[in-house]
Amino acid sequence: MHSNALYRAFLLAVLLITFWYTGVAIYRYYHYTQLKSRVHLTSSEWKVHEKAEDEFYLETHYAFTDGLKQYEGEASWPQEFYRNSWAAEKDIPYFKNKYAMVWYNPHNPHISSLQKRFPLKEALSAIVLWGLLVYFLWLGFYVTKFKN
Repeated sequence: MHSNALYRAFLLAVLLITFWYTGVAIYRYYHYTQLKSRVHLTSSEWKVHEKAEDEFYLETHYAFTDGLKQYEGEASWPQEFYRNSWAAEKDIPYFKNKYAMVWYNPHNPHISSLQKRFPLKEALSAIVLWGLLVYFLWLGFYVTKFKN
């Protein structure tokens, strides 16, 4: 292994970043796998939330029934923002139609979500970082092999 202190510090930084992204990917994948059942919403109340003067996004308070018991949840989409409130209000019927079903954990229905997305970005980032880590480890051994 290459004995340069700067290289080892760089390798440690890559290792820590790789572990962080892998942890995030595993955490999000775990939550993805928890949402196994799907039912229609019994009610949903949509509203426009003002984040800043020119930034608005949609929030909803929804309810669904599992067996005889009713459960509630909340969701918001701050990453999909609008520049004015009337544009957001105009999209409420579209979102009501798009998110008419709720995903939930059948063993713990309090865990629910209106969207179930595989954490593809996080998984690919972790895979790429593992590849970089292996490459830099190999590079350290390769350089040491020809240095001696």
